[in-house]
Amino acid sequence: MPQNYKKIAVLMGGKSSEADISLRTGAAIVKGLSEAGYEAIPVELSKEDNSFTLPQGTDAVYIALHGAFGEGGAVQKQLTEMGIPYTGCNEAASKIGFDKILSRKAFANNGVTIPNGYVIEATEANYSEPKIPLPVVVKPPREGSSVGVSIVKTIEEFEPAVELARQYNPEVLVEEYIPDREWSIPIVCGRVLPAVEIKPKDEWYDWKAKYQSGGTTEYVFVEAPEDLPILEEASKQALLAFNAINARTLSRVDFRISPEGKPYCLEINTIPGCTETSLLPKAAARAGISFKELCSMVIEEAKCD
Repeated sequence: MPQNYKKIAVLMGGKSSEADISLRTGAAIVKGLSEAGYEAIPVELSKEDNSFTLPQGTDAVYIALHGAFGEGGAVQKQLTEMGIPYTGCNEAASKIGFDKILSRKAFANNGVTIPNGYVIEATEANYSEPKIPLPVVVKPPREGSSVGVSIVKTIEEFEPAVELARQYNPEVLVEEYIPDREWSIPIVCGRVLPAVEIKPKDEWYDWKAKYQSGGTTEYVFVEAPEDLPILEEASKQALLAFNAINARTLSRVDFRISPEGKPYCLEINTIPGCTETSLLPKAAARAGISFKELCSMVIEEAKCD
């Protein structure tokens, strides 16, 4: 692949609750870019204020940040003002993708099927029981990696779950819990990659299941003949979700599949993790794309806007 960029700064770390995961993602990307022939330089953000300095002569930036600053539009705005091309979504799309309340609205307006749900506003004080039938999922709308997320099965569990979510965001999103299966579908450079079914050994795909090695989660590619009609619909929905927020280059769209075989879109991740346990590199490899090729494809679509 022709290289339009040579010297790449890989942004990672910072003050996010997901900084440790970002460092792992960033280190993997530095390695992948280096193997693809780029001069890849790790740039770790300040843990105090997310400040950073790009190396002199930087041609483009690969954003390997997780959390609000990296995924919510702030670093995209800063890099645009600096005139430096960067990977992934621009500021506007990042803001929508990172905010589950905004992305739910965008999905609903563009034909994407989402779970029933509602928002507990920051000023609401009476939330002793949910407005929709149990079980429900309670989550902060602007966090990732399942931080602050609870599955609530009893009335007694609801208020503590809301309080936990409010430790991260003043608003809280409550959604119906879709039982059965969880699928993740990555999209890279306009290509829908193989869907991965996530089978955590514990009840759900929490932070531990996502990032701790040791077999806590089984990943199975969705290829069974009986699943192909569901996969076709889920892949269509993934592209609808991608386009609904005006995403670009790469994202990962997560679904719950109901017992009836209906896909419900949970969220879109505009900066998918690329650690040794992450889904995007697994799906890319299944599609015949090596990790260094994946990194090269992404950086070559870097833009400044």
